[in-house]
Amino acid sequence: MKKLLTALAFALVIGGTAIQAQEKVQTNPTVDKVDAEVRGLVSRVYPAFVLIGGGSGVCISDDGYMITNHHVWNQAAQPSTQVVKMAGNSRQFTADAVGADPRGDIVLGKLRLKEGEKVPFVKLADSEKVNVGDICLSVGNPFLLSGTGSEPTVTLGTISATHRFQGGYNDSIQIDTAINPGNSGGPSFNLDGEVIGINGRNIANHNKRFNTGAGYAIPSNQIRNFLDTLKAQSGGARVVRHGMVGGLKLDMAGKDKGAIVRGVEEGSEAESAGFQKDDVIMAMDGMEVFNAYRYYGIVGTKPRGSTFVFTVKRGDASVQISASNDVPTESGQFGTVPRSDDDARRGGGGSRNPLQAMQDPFALPGPKSSLGFTGSYNTDRKVGGYRITRFAANSPLEAAGLQLEDVLTQINGRKIMYFCDLSDIMIALEAGTEVKVTYLRDGQSTEISVKTIKAKG
Repeated sequence: MKKLLTALAFALVIGGTAIQAQEKVQTNPTVDKVDAEVRGLVSRVYPAFVLIGGGSGVCISDDGYMITNHHVWNQAAQPSTQVVKMAGNSRQFTADAVGADPRGDIVLGKLRLKEGEKVPFVKLADSEKVNVGDICLSVGNPFLLSGTGSEPTVTLGTISATHRFQGGYNDSIQIDTAINPGNSGGPSFNLDGEVIGINGRNIANHNKRFNTGAGYAIPSNQIRNFLDTLKAQSGGARVVRHGMVGGLKLDMAGKDKGAIVRGVEEGSEAESAGFQKDDVIMAMDGMEVFNAYRYYGIVGTKPRGSTFVFTVKRGDASVQISASNDVPTESGQFGTVPRSDDDARRGGGGSRNPLQAMQDPFALPGPKSSLGFTGSYNTDRKVGGYRITRFAANSPLEAAGLQLEDVLTQINGRKIMYFCDLSDIMIALEAGTEVKVTYLRDGQSTEISVKTIKAKG
């Protein structure tokens, strides 16, 4: 009993000393200031967060435009809707898919709002100003912890690296904020409350699905570059394609500074632009190109058909070349170095059936409708189009008077250069939709209207 009382008295003395010490502790003004700034940042950006399906998103305009990942909303290439909520708001919104960028893993959607209604939003940052060591705040719904509520999870960390090339994530920002399944499509912010990137990947631990401190965000500048195209695809398509400079063959194993040109295809964009064998690409749009992978990283930051200014070393001279990424790449995230869409289709890529699409969140759905023909590329690259070689049964084109060897050049004003130019439209159009078709016969261009038919299986 005496031992017990002695121990109790000792504990009381220690406790009293601890309380007195605690009273003497002074707060750190610097830490308090940082804490206040972070709390203020959270309060500013939190209301723009969007909970969508099994992932996350964010509003980027007061009229309801929102961004998420394609692997969160992988039916966005077709007319598609999602029921979503905004953080701290129990109200449900219907969001319509506006545009889909499977290669870049981005979808642009738009909330249906009442006339004159506005919603909280955040601005896109200039991601070129992001530096290693910068503070980064991420908002998301990891493991769907918000349940049926609308309260996302906030994590804080730093920028670990920039300009990481990982195939479809071609110019990503590496972050160490904790992002896990459910964070996909959610934003990462700088301390000014601007979106520096959309989170979509992390490196998992031993085949598990939890974060290891290496997450990846699609940079805001890349998203900004794609916005206008996502909002206004021609011909009725919703798919936006990345591209490569046609006919430009690079040395992927080159160890010298720059990207070495190993070949230039005859009649290609690269030849027309003025590239020559053994040129060394040193920069694109003023950004250093330290190897061939960096070329693919930069060229993927703008939609297909965009122009780049190349600084090329040719012998002892420096040459400026302008060229466009005219050849469409595959829509998915296959491999590291992107393939052209045509190569992907020959290799088993391209459109897939619904079961395959469920297994591959970057695969495009199959076409909803068809024009009932097969063909081959027109050999005149400047004209483009498809030379009709066979009509299917009940072809609306044949019924409208088209003939074999006619060259199909436009659908709804969209120029047809590659198979995906046609197929991306047909993914989104229901059978029975009226479209305008432009074709060439004996050098004469004619426009007609026909209705699409249901695509086969």
